[in-house]
Amino acid sequence: MTDNDLASLEPLEPIAGAAPAAPATQDPMAAQRAGLAAPAFSMYCTDASMYRFLFAGVMIVVGCMMPTTANVAVSGFQTISGGFYTLIGIALIWSWWGSIANNRAMGVKWVLAASIPLIGSIWYTVGFNAEAALELATQSGWVQSNYVEVGEAPKFVASMSLGEMFGDMGSSFRQNAEAAARCGGFWRLYGPGNLLILIGSLIAEFGLIMGIVGGAKQNKKAAQEKRMKASERKRK
Repeated sequence: MTDNDLASLEPLEPIAGAAPAAPATQDPMAAQRAGLAAPAFSMYCTDASMYRFLFAGVMIVVGCMMPTTANVAVSGFQTISGGFYTLIGIALIWSWWGSIANNRAMGVKWVLAASIPLIGSIWYTVGFNAEAALELATQSGWVQSNYVEVGEAPKFVASMSLGEMFGDMGSSFRQNAEAAARCGGFWRLYGPGNLLILIGSLIAEFGLIMGIVGGAKQNKKAAQEKRMKASERKRK
């Protein structure tokens, strides 16, 4: 078949009911969206503090999703304080996700707001009474037996203070089953969500302090370099 034969062919008729093809247009944002980096990552962002603040927000939110008392049926976000902590954690994730994408800090105010769950968690930890928590959990039916001793009925055991808990933690490494049960019982009464909220808020505030200290050092170094350059120009 030659080119003349192809040219003599009549064009095909469109299929009945088919919509005419839309003209091809180039969306300028399509190429940009196709080249976006993975979520919460930017090759141009080299500031580790931004990723640290993002991770702190994730820890706070995860802590609020977990129980903050011995009652496993109630998560932290279902309480008034836990609801505020959840909002702060989400704001940290949202703001620093955008900061990483744009390589520009935009969520410092939410890092300052993270001091609220930090103060609340420290206050809760200092005032935590394991004996009172165990009595309340037992009367409310929140806890069940976590240790069975030979010849005795099953019972719930827990460390009665942070000092005892750390001691039981060391004993559990030596394969002491009762010590391990007491350590787990303490964290059940304390509420595992409180621990994650405390650590997440600590990471946020520690990162903020380190950023302030690092910025002050950079400003001091820049001032010294400026004075040295000025003195060199005077000598010349």
